[in-house]
Amino acid sequence: MKDVSYLRIEVYSDHPEVKLMADQIIDSYLATQTRQHSEKYRYPARKLIASLWLRDSDMFRFGTKRQYFGSDKRKQVWMTPAVLTLFQHMRNIGLINEVKDGLPPAIAKDGVGRSAIYCRSQRFKETLKSLTEADIVPDPDLPRIELKDANKFWLRIPDGIKQEPWYLITEQTLQNHSDLLAKSDIRLGDGLPMHPMTWTYIRKFKESFDLTGRLYAGFTTFKKDERLGITFKGKAACSLDLSQLHPTLILRIAHGVDKETGLFTGLNPDPYYMPEFKHLDRSIHKTLINACFNAKSLDSASRALNNAYYQWDTTDNEYDCVIYKGSKKREGEKCFPGNKAEALEYIEAFKFRHPQLAGYVCTGIGLLLQKFDSDFMLNVIKIATSMGIPILPVHDEVVFPEHKQTDVEGILREAFKWTFNDAGDFGEITMKLTQSSMEQTSVKLKC
Repeated sequence: MKDVSYLRIEVYSDHPEVKLMADQIIDSYLATQTRQHSEKYRYPARKLIASLWLRDSDMFRFGTKRQYFGSDKRKQVWMTPAVLTLFQHMRNIGLINEVKDGLPPAIAKDGVGRSAIYCRSQRFKETLKSLTEADIVPDPDLPRIELKDANKFWLRIPDGIKQEPWYLITEQTLQNHSDLLAKSDIRLGDGLPMHPMTWTYIRKFKESFDLTGRLYAGFTTFKKDERLGITFKGKAACSLDLSQLHPTLILRIAHGVDKETGLFTGLNPDPYYMPEFKHLDRSIHKTLINACFNAKSLDSASRALNNAYYQWDTTDNEYDCVIYKGSKKREGEKCFPGNKAEALEYIEAFKFRHPQLAGYVCTGIGLLLQKFDSDFMLNVIKIATSMGIPILPVHDEVVFPEHKQTDVEGILREAFKWTFNDAGDFGEITMKLTQSSMEQTSVKLKC
């Protein structure tokens, strides 16, 4: 049961059965309390019930450490004292059952602690007889911009920041995007409607609004074949992926060129070309090299690469490379069997073969580049929405109706020039087009 996912409280419902159950839970809890403040529990209860019901699986994990539900130390925005109180009371009255105790890190074989596993009780399921997915909507209070600290705790955003133009524009852009997607009849590969929560995007920052800021939604966790199996009003989907965006931005902004030049790179200007390590696929090199850009020191980069493993993904028909943290169980083949020494050799080989990128390795520039690519994708959304074209971004990839390919190519070109100004106004940008059949072709757009 190690793959049981965590309960996320991100939806809401005004359905009569949800409202009735919420009232019953609150009345039952307050009957034992000397102070009664029913209103502060009303919306959290409806959100909790709707989120429990919407899950595909009965079983779920949920952490109940009280320190994670305070005003200052919250792992997620919905982790409030009211939510924890309601969750614990639903356990007490038999709406939620515990399936398996939590596992402290000290006694876990892999050293990774796990929260307890729970399930919806039969009583819970039988009480909500007429509720449907159409009755459940994204949480209206869910913030569309999120900031976390270095330890991944949620930070309250000051009111002054919320009034700044960039913040207001981001919120309005994402809301307009959601409104358009709601009218686009997006369906999964099995023909069922995609729930709005799956395409409700949140812009997530870490430590600072000057770094990161990528867009995340349930859709960004889909496998490639799942992403391209969807339809928009019955029309098949395809995707365009700027597969080497970060190295390209370094070259354009720092050197004023759109591809590498020099003794080695003139013949093969692919920034992920590493012939010294032929046993590794290009897709693996992409993960490793971007990890080097993200790392803030040579030591942290070598440690990351030393914990890199790869295996063949039969679903996407490509290699999947994972950089593990902590003592989590490793799966697949180790990228560098020679451990840290071989990882350091890889870094030096990259710097030698790609001199125009060498100065940015182990500088942490990857976090700034994520901010740049998120600005770019936000502009792509803004233009596409204004044209009535539904798109679903996955970092530097966009999924859209395939009959809109020409329009989306133009949107990507204009957004690139708009976002990066002089650095985006020359040369070409290279993209990978993947159709619903999973056939792939290269596309070059003149800037």
